[in-house]
Amino acid sequence: MVEPQEEEIDLREYINVLLKRKGIIILIFLIAVITSALVSYFALSPVYQSSTVFSVAKIDGRSVINITEALEIIKSNVVLDEVINRMGLEISSEQLKSWIEVKNLKDTNFIEVSVTADSSEKAKSLVENIVEVFIEQNQDEYQEKLKLVEDRLKIIDEQITEFEKNIQEIEKTKKKIAVTKELSEGERQFQTSLLLSSSVTERELYNDLSDQANSLKASLKDCEDFKVINYAQLPAAPIKPNKKLNILIAGVLGLFVGIFVAFFLEFWQKGKS
Repeated sequence: MVEPQEEEIDLREYINVLLKRKGIIILIFLIAVITSALVSYFALSPVYQSSTVFSVAKIDGRSVINITEALEIIKSNVVLDEVINRMGLEISSEQLKSWIEVKNLKDTNFIEVSVTADSSEKAKSLVENIVEVFIEQNQDEYQEKLKLVEDRLKIIDEQITEFEKNIQEIEKTKKKIAVTKELSEGERQFQTSLLLSSSVTERELYNDLSDQANSLKASLKDCEDFKVINYAQLPAAPIKPNKKLNILIAGVLGLFVGIFVAFFLEFWQKGKS
């Protein structure tokens, strides 16, 4: 029994096929590159992106709005509908939402908002308006919480002033008792002891209020309003389409397709002969 001999194709045969069919390979390569270039430069609309970073207001070191909630609010209809009205856009809030990307910069109260649009001016204007509307809609909450701290501090300061007057009056009374001749030694000691007890109580309350006042003052120093950290810039170039990358990918794919067609034609021709 004669065993079938396996057909061996060496590297030289592969190269010969490529050289023989180089015309079709080059043709398919050029078609892919030219088509990609035409589509990238003339058919695809450019997409621009503009970004800004702002900080969420803080009271006593804590954000007035939960950062996770803030990320959702920025893309909510309440904010986006107002932006659409301000800019006179003829799009839906859902469409605008698809253009927006928001993220929290790790371990901070900073939020980055990025917007894509079909023009650089539109992308910049959109991101500026979105942040502006969000801050305006949440400014009242910050001011209310800030006012609560300020009002509490004012009340405590008034109480501290009152305790200071009381302590001064006690000291004056003690001096009067010490020099009065109308009271016996025992009566002076008794009244002085009462005043001392009252003075200790007043000073304890005074010190407690002073600690509260210092804590509130420290909180006020640690308060931060909403603030834009990085202002939106006018994009110098579109982020999409990446024309060079598109042409490169098309060229590589065209080359592979051309080689495949070359070997397929060679196989087909051999099969017919």
